[in-house]
Amino acid sequence: MSHLPPGRSCDAMMNGQMLHGKRPPTDLATLALAGAGLALVIGLLPLTAQEPAAGLTLITEEGRRSLDTVRVRDSEAIALDDLSALFRLDVGEETGGRTITVDAAGGTVVLTAEQALATVDGRLVSLDGPVHRFAGRWFVPLDFVGRALAPIHDQPLELRRRSRLLLVGAVRVPRVSAQYRPRAQSGRLRLQITPNTAHEVTEERGRLLIRFDADAIDVVRFAEPRGEAVRAIELLDALPGFAIEPGPAYASHRIVSGESGNSTELVVDLEEAAPAVAAASPAAPASSAPDPGLGDADPLPDFSAPSEIRTIVIDPGHGGADGGAQGPEGTLEKDVTLSVAQRLRTLLERRLGVRVILTRTGDTLVALDRRAALANNDRADLLISLHANSALRDVATGAEVYYLGIDEYGAEARELANRDGRYLPVSGGGFREIDVIPWELAQVRHLAPSADLAEFVGDELRLRVPMSPRPVQQAPFRVLVGANMPAILVEMGFISNPEQEREMGQPGFQTRVAEAIVAGVVRFRDYLATYPYAPDEETAADPGDAAPAGAAQDPQQRD
Repeated sequence: MSHLPPGRSCDAMMNGQMLHGKRPPTDLATLALAGAGLALVIGLLPLTAQEPAAGLTLITEEGRRSLDTVRVRDSEAIALDDLSALFRLDVGEETGGRTITVDAAGGTVVLTAEQALATVDGRLVSLDGPVHRFAGRWFVPLDFVGRALAPIHDQPLELRRRSRLLLVGAVRVPRVSAQYRPRAQSGRLRLQITPNTAHEVTEERGRLLIRFDADAIDVVRFAEPRGEAVRAIELLDALPGFAIEPGPAYASHRIVSGESGNSTELVVDLEEAAPAVAAASPAAPASSAPDPGLGDADPLPDFSAPSEIRTIVIDPGHGGADGGAQGPEGTLEKDVTLSVAQRLRTLLERRLGVRVILTRTGDTLVALDRRAALANNDRADLLISLHANSALRDVATGAEVYYLGIDEYGAEARELANRDGRYLPVSGGGFREIDVIPWELAQVRHLAPSADLAEFVGDELRLRVPMSPRPVQQAPFRVLVGANMPAILVEMGFISNPEQEREMGQPGFQTRVAEAIVAGVVRFRDYLATYPYAPDEETAADPGDAAPAGAAQDPQQRD
C-alpha cells in the first residue's frame, strides 16, 4: 500500500494533474480505473478522518433525545445507519460500495459516495456537501434530512441548524428571542415569540417561571442578565420555558403581553420596592377660586410627581421638496408626519403642560443635522421624530419604534463619548470644566433612556394601532445621531401598504398614534421621577453643547 507524500491530501493526489495545469485523462478505460481506485481509497480511509461534532437535539411528541454528528473533511455529517435506526429506513448498498439506496414509506433516495447530490424519486437534489463512506459506514451532510429524507418520510421533518434542533412530527416549537435590560434597581425581560403561543408567568418557590404551551422552545437569541433585579435567567427544557431568579432589589413584577400578526411580545418588568416617602409637613390649603385666565380650558395636568421633562421637540419627517415615501394612492409621508406632529403637540401641551417645539410647522425642508441641532439649542429633554415606513412588498404592515444603533461606530464610541470634559480658563482666574461632545457621538450617552422611552411608546402603540413583528428596534438613523437627549424615531406604519395608507390619512388613526406617544412619554416621565437618569455621573452633558462639526449654533432657533 502506497503512502501519501507529506503535506498532500488524497484529494490533491487524485487531482494532481489538474494542479500542475494538465487536464485529467478522459478515455473511458482510464476513467473506470480512476473510479475503482477512488472507491478503494474511500473504503480504506481510517476512522481518524472523523471527529465528534456538537450533535443535534431531536424533538418529538414523546420528548427529546440527542443525535450524534461527526466532522468529516471539514463538514458536519450524520451517520446514515443512525438515521436508519431512528426513522426505520430500509438501506441497501449496491455492489462495489459506490451507491446506496434509502427507502422509506414515501419513496426512495439514491446516494453516491463523494457526490454532493441525491436522487429523490428520480429527481436530482443538491446537498451542502458530499456523501462519504468510511470503513463500511455512510455519512450524509446535515441538510440531507430536510432536502432528501423529508420528502419521502411519513412525518414532517424540520432541521433548524442555527439552534441545532431536528423537529419530527407535528411538534410545536416556537422561536423565542429573549432580551434583558437592567434599569437602575429594576429590569425588563422582553420575549418575542413566533408563532403566537399560549404562555403563563407564575411565581413559585422564590422564582418566576415562564411556561409555554409547546413541546419545546427554540431560543434564537438570549442576553445574559445583569444588575440588581435579577441574579440569573435559566432555560428549562422540562417546562419548556425560563426560570428567573430574582436579585436583591426585586420586590414585584408586572406583565404586558400583546400579539402582532404571527408574533407575540411578552414583557416582564421586574420592579423594586417603592422608596419610602418622608412625611411632609401639612401644606396650606389651596385656594378653590378658579384662575380667571383659564376659562373653560382642560383640567390642569397633575404635577404631584416631579417632572424632569420640560421641553419636547417633535420632528415631522421630510418636508418641502423631500416628500418622503409615497403610498399607492399618492399619500405623501411628509403630509402625514406634519399632521400627526400637530396633534401630538396639542396633546402634550394640554396634558403635560410642557413646552413643545416642531422642527417644521409647514411644508419646508429642514436638513437632518439641523433638526437635532434645533433640539440641542432649545435644550430639549426629548426628541421624537415621526415617519411612515415603506417596503417593496405592499403586505408589510405595523408601527415600529427605533432608537439609535451605534454598532457601526465601534467599541471606541462609548469610551470616547464618556471621557472627562475639557478645562478652559475663565475670566478672573481658574478653570471651568465643560463637556464637549463630538456631534457623531452625542446620542451615545443617552442610549439607555432612549431605549426605555422607545419601549414605553412601543407598549402604548401596541394597545392602539397594528404593530410590526419587531416593534422596538435599533438603527443608525442620522436624525438621532446628534441629539444630546433621549431620542426616538416612530414609524407609524407602512404607507406602501394600501390599507395602512388609507388609515394614516384618517384623523382617528392619527389621534391614536399621538395619544400612544403621549402615554409613553408620561410613563417615561414617571419612571424618571423614581429613577433619575444621568448620562454620566462624572461629566453630565449640557444639552446645548452638541452641534455639527464646524457648524455655528443659530440663535434664531431658540425662539
